[in-house]
Amino acid sequence: MRKTREDLGFQQVRFHGIFVDDMSVVLPNITGGPGVNYSFFNVDRIYDFLVSIGMKPYVEISFMPQLLASGNATWSHYNAFITPPKTWDSWVYLVRNFTTHLIDRYGLEEVLTWNFEVWNEPNCCPHDFWTGSQHDYFILYNYTAHAVKSVHPHLKVGGPTTAMSAWIPEFLNFCHTNNVPYDFIDTHEYPTDPPGPQSRTFFQSRLRKTRSIVGEHTPLYYTEYDDGYNSDGSYASSFILYTVFGVSNAVDILSWWPFSDIFEEQGLYPQPFNPECAGLLNLYGIPKPSYRAFQLLHWTGNKVVSVNPGPDFYRTVSAYGVIGNKTRIFVVNWDVKPNTNIQTEHVKITIEGVSSSEIGKIEMWRVDEDHGNAKKEWEKMGRPMYLNNHQVEQLMKKSEIEPVHVDFEVEEHSGQVSLEFDVPPYGIVNLVF
Repeated sequence: MRKTREDLGFQQVRFHGIFVDDMSVVLPNITGGPGVNYSFFNVDRIYDFLVSIGMKPYVEISFMPQLLASGNATWSHYNAFITPPKTWDSWVYLVRNFTTHLIDRYGLEEVLTWNFEVWNEPNCCPHDFWTGSQHDYFILYNYTAHAVKSVHPHLKVGGPTTAMSAWIPEFLNFCHTNNVPYDFIDTHEYPTDPPGPQSRTFFQSRLRKTRSIVGEHTPLYYTEYDDGYNSDGSYASSFILYTVFGVSNAVDILSWWPFSDIFEEQGLYPQPFNPECAGLLNLYGIPKPSYRAFQLLHWTGNKVVSVNPGPDFYRTVSAYGVIGNKTRIFVVNWDVKPNTNIQTEHVKITIEGVSSSEIGKIEMWRVDEDHGNAKKEWEKMGRPMYLNNHQVEQLMKKSEIEPVHVDFEVEEHSGQVSLEFDVPPYGIVNLVF
């Protein structure tokens, strides 16, 4: 987590189960009588660390402590209870005490910068995470949002935290009809969610459709997405670049799930590169190409400049320009996996409005199957199941990316600078000057 914060600049982190019984938040009454006791000791240990490294918890209020649960249904091997509460009063009391404790420990000014979402994917699969109906979830949200706001009205709370961008019109209608507060809309989407990837722009179109439903003034947070195929190679890194630029003006938060392969929903599998998990780092903390894509984005500026003839100028190739402390041009060669015809493309870039003397030199960074890709080296090793220290060190080196200086041409009369290069399938080229 510390490495991710330092290298990628991530500002918030979200995870499941702050109320699961492993956290010991709700305990039997110590006197043996009726009622329960609360303990936020383990919560503090987690949040203290996050705050100490400059990250903010994106608080997912879940799941149901067993002592408050109305049934025995659980999810995952750590037995998260997923039913509504026995009584709404007990749930409200927990949420209110939890929120009050956070302000007492971290200060109102800090906690006002956090986001509180209610539950996780109540519509999923169905009944993976929530045994109740849609209406039952809306009641849960109502009680939870009012409990958070009762501690301080300016705390930020939202939902419906659904899979597949679902329930949003119904959620908005419920909140408006019943005067239920929300400060943002959050939901999840994966490219392989039904009906699956239809085209290169399909995923972006799904997110833009949600923006049209939510409206332009309400913050829209996608708190889970990935490439859909758990790619440990450059398919994921090129997807990241194409997607982040493509929806930057439609979505306010776009949060990759998860940041590490140390991920226990289905248990912790030992493979160094696990097809069941899309973490940016593998079990040994070795960065994948997806990690390097976010690193390149972190190094860039925050002002996107126009490119001509537009970002999606040729088949599977897109280009983007960004101004910051330096100018960066990104070129990505990506298409959805059903398209097996993607190939190496030859690209020529012309830079206008900047003289060759101002540019000085141009650095080129690459992320593709041969650059920043530790998995390929692991496959050359014979795909060992358990890595020794020497192998970890080798793979760490292979995961690194380094710039090279590239030659460019200057047009004699106009002074325009141009250069040419190849971009392999699922490759990223980042030019810096």
